[in-house]
Amino acid sequence: IIACMAMQQTEQIWLKKVECPLCYEEFQTENIWQGKVSVLEEYPDLGKRYQGTNPLYYSVWVCPSCYYADFRGDEFQTTGKIVDEAFEEDFEILSMVAENADFRQPRTFALAVASYKLAILVAKHKKSSNARIGTFNLRLAWLYRSIKKRQQEKKYLQYTLDYYLKAYENEDEPDFGNLSEGGITYLLGELYRQTGNMRQAVEFFQKVVNDKELDTEPKYIKLARFQWESLKDTPAAENDQEDEKGNDS
Repeated sequence: IIACMAMQQTEQIWLKKVECPLCYEEFQTENIWQGKVSVLEEYPDLGKRYQGTNPLYYSVWVCPSCYYADFRGDEFQTTGKIVDEAFEEDFEILSMVAENADFRQPRTFALAVASYKLAILVAKHKKSSNARIGTFNLRLAWLYRSIKKRQQEKKYLQYTLDYYLKAYENEDEPDFGNLSEGGITYLLGELYRQTGNMRQAVEFFQKVVNDKELDTEPKYIKLARFQWESLKDTPAAENDQEDEKGNDS
């Protein structure tokens, strides 16, 4: 028999009582004190490596009754364009994704992964933006990176790139959180680099460095320049440089 641990408030974790906006079930959920998070490293795609507790575990609240899930706070309380009947019809799929996970228990890696997968499904019901769905996928990639599951990490980085590109190219005011236009342009380049498309990566890095009309912080110009320099000796980048010479002649 596996003993179930109850949620407990700790030095880093605090508990909040929440009402599900969809089924009105009340439940407790864990949250992390951001001021007590220790960052060891920031990755080129803006993910972070943490010492101790990983705050990514707690970004998504999940109703343990109906599996409605979204980012914590006000975003969780907004049900968007969910049609109750359609959502209820998909409850079996949500249950399969949750794999009988008990969200009344302390967050583990498996529960964290399930929370993001549920949030992606719910976001599609809410008719959420491609940018938001991309962000859920990006955080899933970071989660898998934290335990060195490279194949899963790369899969979700590709999903992120696909959704972010749809938002970048087709949405009037895509919601990329705190990222400026220059920041998301850099991040798209980095996602191309990590998923193996060096030609497109160079194109986006060049845009960050050279396009004076972009609202770009110095941080992203520096990162883009560094990654662009690192790719100059790759075959794709060399081909790009030859094409430019041909165009100039």
